[in-house]
Amino acid sequence: MIIEYTLLTTLAFHHLVIGGLLIIALLILNKFAFTSAETRSWLWITAFVISTLVPFSLISPDSSGNKALITTPDKKVAVDSETNSIALNNVEITQDSSWHLPSEIVFNFSFLLTLAIALWFAGSLWRSLTSLSTFARTRRLLNSTLEEVPSLSSIVDVPVFTSPQVSSPLVIGLFTPKIIVPNSITEQLHHDQLSAIVLHEHAHINRKDNWFGLFQELIAILFWWSPVMRILNKQIHFEREIACDLRAANQLNNKKQYAQSLVDCAKLMVTEQRSVLAMGLFSKKKELNYRIGAVLKHKNSKAPKAMTIAVLCSVLSISTLHATQLFSPKISIKHTVADARHYSLLPEKESIQLINAVARNDIDTIKTMQSDGVDINIPVIGDGTALMIAVKNNNRHMVDALINLGADVDQSSSGDGNPLIVAAMSNNIELARVLLDNGANVDAIVPRDETALINASYRGYFPMTQLLVEYGADVNLAVTTGMSDGYQVRSPLNRAATQEIKDFLVANGAAN
Repeated sequence: MIIEYTLLTTLAFHHLVIGGLLIIALLILNKFAFTSAETRSWLWITAFVISTLVPFSLISPDSSGNKALITTPDKKVAVDSETNSIALNNVEITQDSSWHLPSEIVFNFSFLLTLAIALWFAGSLWRSLTSLSTFARTRRLLNSTLEEVPSLSSIVDVPVFTSPQVSSPLVIGLFTPKIIVPNSITEQLHHDQLSAIVLHEHAHINRKDNWFGLFQELIAILFWWSPVMRILNKQIHFEREIACDLRAANQLNNKKQYAQSLVDCAKLMVTEQRSVLAMGLFSKKKELNYRIGAVLKHKNSKAPKAMTIAVLCSVLSISTLHATQLFSPKISIKHTVADARHYSLLPEKESIQLINAVARNDIDTIKTMQSDGVDINIPVIGDGTALMIAVKNNNRHMVDALINLGADVDQSSSGDGNPLIVAAMSNNIELARVLLDNGANVDAIVPRDETALINASYRGYFPMTQLLVEYGADVNLAVTTGMSDGYQVRSPLNRAATQEIKDFLVANGAAN
């Protein structure tokens, strides 16, 4: 579960950061660059799509590693980018670009995250039911007896109907859209006022707002919790309504008449205590005032060409994607899963079954557990991974078998180190060599367990220290401990238990 939580929270974090930066960029653009409401509405829709999809483009199945190379005049020091490790005499740093929300944080807040995800599912379910209810009401409306208004249908290329079942003017239907106007409005407003309303709704149809509105609603089912999506939806709605106002006013060729029609219709709806929050025509009073002002101040000019808008939206999309790929850290699935497993635990029943199978050399049972979906790289309660247990038991046969079954030679476990550290702690030269020959990272850092070389040096195991250095272990790799250990800086040299090990490390380049 920690694995899934880590991936979800990392994607959510990227979504919020990318979406937030897009909002800031577009707000600045709107303030200092003259763009039409038509253009702005499509740029906001583009930002909506980008903030939803681009975070997924950062997912990478693998990455080059979690290390940074710190170059000094005469040596290179490897430092893990996900711990508080440090290097001595560092000069230049080049860091791996993969990142995920630290699984330790996810683990510490797993209870709250479980509640948050439950709330997320509940909210998505509620939003889905609300959308289905709206869809059902729309179907009933379409199947009801609608009275067409020929005088209004004649001014647009879609039929205009009147109905007592709607509270505000709206468009329904995707493939064959229809404009529906409340009976009370058709009865109390004259033809010119109704024409303004119909032209506004027709502008929504021409812009395909019904299709994009559906897309927004589908995304909102999953992202209802996101403040970024709420801000983007608000901006899309606002600019879209102004764009439709200006289209309708241009067609009517009378800005004052159109503005007055907005006011008259709003007054009528307020008088009848109808909703003024529908997409079709009105919003809040402040926004209505702004829309009327935008119509009156608007100078009749050619609307921006579709090609121009498409180019601007493409530029925004491509530049955002390029900047994201260039500056945002990738989400490495491999490293995320490995880090999350460190804080994960198999259920007690599966833990006992796996421990017993390892103790009995029962490879068939382990294979059966794998086929049933058990991940043998997830630590068992209190003992580490299956491979670590086999190393602790000095069971060469089981170590080989588990590696053949896909056991990760670098998988760590909170409080238990990793397989190579376990071998180093017990001075098991044979199994340490097996792990290293099968690709174990000799400089792997495990929080609160440091590295294999630091552990071998601290315990005074000279043969193990020699072996690890022979396989390329960095004699200058230092690790800063956590708060419980007083944030000590531990290195192979300052933790060496014997003078023999100190002399050996210095002879191999360890800094004093």
